[in-house]
Order: sequence, then structure tokens, then C-alpha cells
Amino acid sequence: MKQESRTERNKREVRGRILAAAGGLFVEHGIEATKVEAICDQADIALRTFFNHFPSKRDVVHQLGIDATAEVTARIHAAHERGRSTRERLSAFFADSIEVSLHRGPPHPELLASLVAVLFGSADLQAARNAMMALLREGVAAGDVTARYPIETLSDAVIGTFYRIMIEWANQDGYPIREQLQSACEFLCDSVASRSQTLGTQTTDPD
Repeated sequence: MKQESRTERNKREVRGRILAAAGGLFVEHGIEATKVEAICDQADIALRTFFNHFPSKRDVVHQLGIDATAEVTARIHAAHERGRSTRERLSAFFADSIEVSLHRGPPHPELLASLVAVLFGSADLQAARNAMMALLREGVAAGDVTARYPIETLSDAVIGTFYRIMIEWANQDGYPIREQLQSACEFLCDSVASRSQTLGTQTTDPD
């Protein structure tokens, strides 16, 4: 594995400071109201340094969207590894998402809308979708996920529900994010469970 040079490490650290500063300001004030100069002040860098890393503020938004979706993908992979059943895995994914969401607080509506627009149809969102499909596909093989519907449909239902709740949270004051994510998880677990998993397997014929 190639060792990172000092120059590369410095570039990565400065880039990280820019993204952290921009993310915090976007959440607080929105994208349009946040000036590049304010990001530079917050990150403690010169204006020229900003443009050495990002051609425009929109490029910062794009990278934030990529990073946010990569986090979602990582949480799906982690839940897949931890859980023994599909229900346990989905529960772990939503439980982790609750903790992350509560820690960070609701995103600014303008920021979230921009992030979703950036990611729609992107390879980054597809990576999250593929991770969820792999989780559910293993459930089909194990017999605890319904085989009545395509894996793509089930994955889109889970990922789409998650992002819909995030959008609602961004746009509604006092939105009960914990309760909504928990309720969505229970509904999705019940919905994707196979008939035998939901009703139990009968060992004898009924009278």
C-alpha cells in the first residue's frame, strides 16, 4: 500500500476542513445564503485555497452528497455484517440512522433538496441501492424475505422510505424522527418478510 505523502495529507486535511465548514454553514443558513468567503473564514483558509480544491460552491454540495450517501452505504454494509436475519439487519440499519440523525440534527431543507438532486441516478446512490439489494437477496436465499417481488423493488422501498423521512424531517419543525424511523423499520420488516416467516410454518394440517 502506497504511503500518503505530506503534500497529499495536507491536501486531504484542507479539503476536509472546507467540507466540514461548508456543511455546518449550509445546515445553519442554507446554501444560497452561505458565501464562499464565510466558508473560508470558518475553515481558516484563503479564498484562493478554496478554489484550488473546489471550482465552485456547487462542487462542495456535490461532494457532500457523495459523502453522505457513502455513509448510508457503509451503515447498510455494517448492518449486513452484524445481523443474523433480515429483520435484525434492517433494524440495525435504522437504529444506526436514528443515532446519526439525532446527533447531527435536522438538515437545512435547501441543503437536503440539493443533495438528493445531486444523487438522483448517480453511481453513489446506486452503490447504496446495491448494498441493500445484497442484504435482501441473502434474506431471500435464507427464506426470511418474500420472493414475490423483485429485489430491486424491495430495495427501492427501503431506501426510498428512508430518504422520504429525511426530507420530511428537514421540512417540518418538531418532526418525530426517532418514532418515524422506528415505525418505518417495523413496517418494512413486516412487508418484506416472507409469508412463512410472518405467519409461522404449520407442521400439521388444520382440522
